[in-house]
Amino acid sequence: MKEKEQKILDASLNLFVDKGFHGTSTAKIAENAGVATGTLFHYFKTKEELINCLYLSTKESMLNEINDNYDNKKDIKENLKNLWLKSVKFCTKNPQKFQFILIFQYSPYITSLTKKQIETQTECMIETYIKGIEKHEIKEISFEFAMDYFWGNITSTVNYFRKHPEELNEKTLDQVFELFWDGIST
Repeated sequence: MKEKEQKILDASLNLFVDKGFHGTSTAKIAENAGVATGTLFHYFKTKEELINCLYLSTKESMLNEINDNYDNKKDIKENLKNLWLKSVKFCTKNPQKFQFILIFQYSPYITSLTKKQIETQTECMIETYIKGIEKHEIKEISFEFAMDYFWGNITSTVNYFRKHPEELNEKTLDQVFELFWDGIST
């Protein structure tokens, strides 16, 4: 990615989180990125295209981090815990990205094509759930519901740690994961 394009994405991330879609002008994004408005439109034809690119980039950065070192030879619970822990850590270390995903995950500005692109990058989660169901370790539920349940637990966990940062430790993480695991395991 080109340096100016990345500056535009970085500036728009902060503005979209702080001011929302309608409260963020392309002129303000360009100003905060230190580029001309024409430069912004060189990389992104519309604000809608920009937000979709930013959403895809943000979700990809999260998925790249959580899918790193995935080992399909490990047991289902261990793999799922690893994915869960990496998700919690990513979201606590990247609060702006986490907030952006929360704000825009159901936004009408995020196109179905963008959502489809993201879905293709969740192989580790899909593989873990399919194996878990086949081995009767995970309840037989739709993958879409399982993903929403996973994300809902991540969201609750990260929000709890934002309010109680002193609780962010291995013991509490283990306890919270066990609550999640008890909800999906057979």
